[in-house]
Amino acid sequence: MPDEPPAEPPAGPPAESPVEPSAERGSPRVIVVGGGWSGIAAAWNLHRSGARPVLLDDRPVLGGRSASAPLGSRTVTLGGKNIGRKYTCFRAFAASMGAREADWEHFGINSSRIEHGRIRTVDSTSKAASLAGLLRGIPPRDLARILRLARCVRSDRANAFLAGTGFDRLAARTGDPALSAYFGPVLRERLLRPAVVRMNGAEPDETHLGTFGTNLGMLLDSFDQLTGGFDGILGRFAATVETRTGTRVTGLTTEGNRITGVRADTAGTPSELTADAVVLALPAPAAAELLAPHHPQLAGLLGRVRYFPVSVVVAAYDRPVFGERVRALTFPPGSPLSNAGAYGVGDRHIVRYTFSGRAGRALPHGTDELTALAEKELGAHVDLSAPRRTAAVSAHWDRGLCAYSAFHSTTLRALGELTGELKGLALTGDYVRGASVEACFRGAYERTDALVRTLMPVPRPASG
Repeated sequence: MPDEPPAEPPAGPPAESPVEPSAERGSPRVIVVGGGWSGIAAAWNLHRSGARPVLLDDRPVLGGRSASAPLGSRTVTLGGKNIGRKYTCFRAFAASMGAREADWEHFGINSSRIEHGRIRTVDSTSKAASLAGLLRGIPPRDLARILRLARCVRSDRANAFLAGTGFDRLAARTGDPALSAYFGPVLRERLLRPAVVRMNGAEPDETHLGTFGTNLGMLLDSFDQLTGGFDGILGRFAATVETRTGTRVTGLTTEGNRITGVRADTAGTPSELTADAVVLALPAPAAAELLAPHHPQLAGLLGRVRYFPVSVVVAAYDRPVFGERVRALTFPPGSPLSNAGAYGVGDRHIVRYTFSGRAGRALPHGTDELTALAEKELGAHVDLSAPRRTAAVSAHWDRGLCAYSAFHSTTLRALGELTGELKGLALTGDYVRGASVEACFRGAYERTDALVRTLMPVPRPASG
């Protein structure tokens, strides 16, 4: 495969794009640890509330799993880039960073799956038709249950996120069983497993009923993509909010029961940064490691939130791999490949392969090995004899996908109580309101709104 020069990063939105004014001198300084969507949302909300956030991330670029990587002569997003029509918080943020309506393209919903060795596809242009096709032949008891849960999400949007009252009551009434114990095998394999493996990296026996609203919220939405990816809005964000990449936070500093800052390392140079508060916008186990010396009980509770690994390959070919009708596939439990799909509506020659679920957890991490395995799995169902691969890039995350915990709302309440014992600390992440981009924004906004109320009793009103 010939070497190609690294891609030029795409230009961000124009400099005149409207953003919130800078915080006034003397406003509280808040360190946000973590440059994924939770950290970006936390820093943005603090900025527009009048605080002075500084965001620290150990990677060279922002975005977490949504960060870009070079693929041949262009850049691609390794993580998911589908944005739901109901992602109101994220879309408002994107608009503040210069994204226009014309920058979005409809991607549709993926309902093609491998079933008994054959591809089963329903109409992906209509949510109603897709859902009807997926539910055809489901036993009556399971059909009644899933439709009742769908109505719960549709009637109250809060039930599409963790700690929704409808799913909290259901968990309390049923004992919060695993999905595999609550639903039968047909619905489990056809609908539930693809949803939870893709979002949480978990199998139905590892996912609990009380958190399933987060998955149903995704299934009941339709999705768009930013045609230029996330680089533009991430670049505009970094130009608006103080950001330091390549900086690893190694510890927290304290005075009594108050968090006063962080210890950090940048390219081998240690430093201490002081602040009025610290927001840990990290996967729960990573936050636990930083908190263990200061609050072992809080760290222990965070450490019980489950995460599963995920590996991703994005490969480019010299001709389309997928057609108009089948743009993506989900794979059965025995396959280490959980799903494979076209990168975009007009990018059917670029394929994102995702390895998650039980069969995908013990795989080599090298790009060549993963790509060969992915093509073997996809090639059993899609003709790969003609397309020639021209480039590939991969990534692996040990703590890639959050699968929450049993009675997760109880865990969240306990985390809230224990966090209050350390002044100047806020916790957010994909375990707070859910693993979707929108859930990360909602959780970060909630936690930083509460922090601002303690730091700025009469805060400047937020807008946008």
